[in-house]
Amino acid sequence: MNRFYGGTVAFMFMALTLGSAMGQAFPSRPVRLIVPFPTGGATDTFSRALAVEMSKSLGQPVVVENRPGAGTTIAADIVSKSPPDGHTLFFTDLSTHTITSSLYTKLPYHPLRDFAPVAPVNSSPLILVAHPSVGAKTVRELVAVAKKHPGITLANSGIGTVTHMTAEKFRLRAGIQVTAVSYKGGATPVIALLGGEVAMVMATVPASIEHVKRGKLVALGLAAERRSPYLPDVAAIGETLKGVEGAVISGVLAPAGTPRAIIERLNAEFARASDSPRAREIFATNAAETLRMSPAALQEALERDVKLWAEVVKATGVKLD
Repeated sequence: MNRFYGGTVAFMFMALTLGSAMGQAFPSRPVRLIVPFPTGGATDTFSRALAVEMSKSLGQPVVVENRPGAGTTIAADIVSKSPPDGHTLFFTDLSTHTITSSLYTKLPYHPLRDFAPVAPVNSSPLILVAHPSVGAKTVRELVAVAKKHPGITLANSGIGTVTHMTAEKFRLRAGIQVTAVSYKGGATPVIALLGGEVAMVMATVPASIEHVKRGKLVALGLAAERRSPYLPDVAAIGETLKGVEGAVISGVLAPAGTPRAIIERLNAEFARASDSPRAREIFATNAAETLRMSPAALQEALERDVKLWAEVVKATGVKLD
């Protein structure tokens, strides 16, 4: 055998063996799920449901660590600079993650190159909710009210988040003037709405749906083309206005350079945890559809979404820093 060829084969075999061994040895300590939002929102709710299940299957504690702020970029920066060994993961809204590159010109990381895709978890549509005092029960009625009262407040869960950009899409499609109010996290703007501080919120389902069921808030429509089978009584904004889709797409990223064996192990573990009875119950309650995708397919989806959201950002004229 050619000496160089033989050496190459030996090296490749050693690399594969080492990668497999690392996958089997993982995890060797607690796994951190860095969540870029406060407690109570969609991403936090889903991360905690899966952390419980994965702690059992991995044999190590899986700990949720909330690091909110700056449109998820603080948490993303922490993960991008963490050791690529699978013990620090970014459990985030992938929609918001793919938006940031178009909003921020000076990110301390690259949203694609500095991360290794692990797994998508689920997709939960956003929901436009209003305070009862607004006097609107449908999107059409809300648009009429907004045109009579230019500057009506429309809150979101953070500058640059998918709730913010979807609210901007709604403003453009409806042809109304609103005053955008940004909070930190999915639950905070809903609390402000309950207190009458703002008129409406482009909210996450977990943060708002119980208040809708109790009659404290009015659900005007899901940010989708059609109704959700989980919330059949809530209209879709698409029934009145086209092009206003937005969802919290929960998913997991690891630091770039994380061994493939660990990535594949985590992909399987998140899929298994998502299929647990408890997780399925929480997903269904929050109108979240389970997603399954390989790391390679997720990479392609992220690249595509970066381009799609760049077009939305350009159309809205929103720019940060």
